[in-house]
Amino acid sequence: MQNTFGLKDFVLLVLVSIVGVIAVLGMQQSDRVWNKMEQARKESESLLTTAIQIRGEMEQLRSQQREALRDAVRDELTVIDSKIDAAMAAAATSGAAVSTGGPTSTAGASWARPGYPVTYPEPERWVSDPRKDADFNQGGELFEIFEAQMPKISPFLYSDVYGRRIVEGAVCECLGAYDAETLKLRGALAEAWQYDPNGMWLRVKIHDRARFSDGRPVTAEDVRWTFHDFVFNPELETERFRSTLNVIDHVEVLSEKVCEFHFVDPMFTNLREAVRMPILPKHFYEQFTPTQLNQSTGLLMGSGPYRLENLDVESQWAPPQDLVLVRNENYWREPPPYHRQRYKTIDNYAAILTSLENGTGDIGRGTPEQFREKSRDKGFTDDFHALQWANMRSGFSFIAWNCGERNGKLTPFADKRVRQAMAHLLDCNRIRRDFYYGLGQICTGPFPVGSPQNSTDIVPLEYSVEKARQLLTEAGWIDRNGDGIVENERGDRFTFEYVHGSGSTISPKIGNYLRDQCALVGVECVPKPIDWAIFQTTLNQRDFDCITMQWSQSNPESDPYQLWHSKSIENQGDNFSQWANPEADRLIELGRRTLDFEQRMAVWHQLQQVIYDDQPYTFILNAPWIRFINKRVGNVHPYPIGIDKTEMFPMP
Repeated sequence: MQNTFGLKDFVLLVLVSIVGVIAVLGMQQSDRVWNKMEQARKESESLLTTAIQIRGEMEQLRSQQREALRDAVRDELTVIDSKIDAAMAAAATSGAAVSTGGPTSTAGASWARPGYPVTYPEPERWVSDPRKDADFNQGGELFEIFEAQMPKISPFLYSDVYGRRIVEGAVCECLGAYDAETLKLRGALAEAWQYDPNGMWLRVKIHDRARFSDGRPVTAEDVRWTFHDFVFNPELETERFRSTLNVIDHVEVLSEKVCEFHFVDPMFTNLREAVRMPILPKHFYEQFTPTQLNQSTGLLMGSGPYRLENLDVESQWAPPQDLVLVRNENYWREPPPYHRQRYKTIDNYAAILTSLENGTGDIGRGTPEQFREKSRDKGFTDDFHALQWANMRSGFSFIAWNCGERNGKLTPFADKRVRQAMAHLLDCNRIRRDFYYGLGQICTGPFPVGSPQNSTDIVPLEYSVEKARQLLTEAGWIDRNGDGIVENERGDRFTFEYVHGSGSTISPKIGNYLRDQCALVGVECVPKPIDWAIFQTTLNQRDFDCITMQWSQSNPESDPYQLWHSKSIENQGDNFSQWANPEADRLIELGRRTLDFEQRMAVWHQLQQVIYDDQPYTFILNAPWIRFINKRVGNVHPYPIGIDKTEMFPMP
């Protein structure tokens, strides 16, 4: 059978051909559409890249414009300052009075007392302006590790150096501030002031732009209220601050931005105490009762560069939480580069170092042993600044002997001879060599080495076990029953506790050393570590035989009243050793009233000799600051005042 190509086949072939042609044309059309889409995509990517480049150039241009504007404003201010200086110089040459502390003038200030010079202190500044650094950057979080737990940060109610670092170093401001480099007083909230040549009054003009963190202005009423209704409110537990601010009689409000301090007597601390008092916002704190304030742990508000995120009394910061501060966007001066500061407590130095090396933390304190090891480790110093230096806040380490009663009974250290015996048992040169690894300087009093307040004429008590034994015998402590422990006439064994903060590395070593030394003369010493959270309670209740710690200075010239006057024993004051000496009281009162610098230094030297002879403290060392700081933190500088975290910035 033969196949024939018929009409039906022809039609079918034509249809198939048409379908094939359509399919080919469709594929070609799809290719053209795809090519167009691909071309459009590439053009879009090109446009996006161009847009990003343009945006970057615009941001750079804006940055340059901002910097140019900032420079222009700075230059204009420099010109204005020059004109002011010239005007003041002209006034000075024409007979205007001149005083120390900054440029002065006697004209043009309607708020000022007529006939008295007006001091225009140089404003608070960054010694090392971070904005001038090529790597300057903003944002991020500066993370500092504290070695002991602060119990509270409420102003004037805190009790330790950690609270002071938060209150005065970050959140609150004073009328004046110490220059980090020169330690001279500069203006902070105060724009200008007049100080009575006889030292009986101080008139202050508050800066018009000064604002609290909620945007409300800082006023003269805030200054008056801080002094009268907060610090000197008898229902508030602010005794340690009243002990130094008691040189002020009252504060008078003259106008919204002008107040006047009136002093009890002409004392060398008058100007300093007035301008170094942190100023609190009345409108915030007056809503709380004294009980709420006394029990508070984190009610803190001020006008400084940082603030607390949360000020709710029901959910305030409390230990052992990390404390986080955020940048105060209402800050009335140049804001700090870091947007946040975090503070965490680790009460073990080995753990602090581990945390730093693991990247959990930027700043931490180290021990002398750690400094010796890490400062020689290139792998460590490539990533960290290992710093040790003496500064105003270095302070001194000591053992304080309870010279009064504990639990209703006099301690053995109420006898001066016993305290002297303890001092003879301690070889401070050995302590410096073996426990501080050669760092620091031997201390003979509460005033910093190198300061004119410190006497260089005091001869340290010699290390002598025999002298210690002789003094104990004179005080009536004799081994009466042959058991190796000395007893008094009543038969009480000489046993005492050596209290130190837990987490310290050096204090336990000194405690063990003291225990071994005491055993040589028949005295039983029992080292007792306690948590820092109850340390202040132990001091307030005088519930110790002896206790070791370190005082840090808050002023270039310290006022001895807070620690050494017998009045500071009362109301949980800082004379927790309960040492009362009439001659010391007389010298303290005399020195405070002596305005002549050289004469005052002579009084302080006499006081230092009285304190050293009586040994309420056995002074050990003026210890240096030791800090490890990660090099991801920029603009790090050690200063005579310590460090300034507000000028540090995160490296890009």
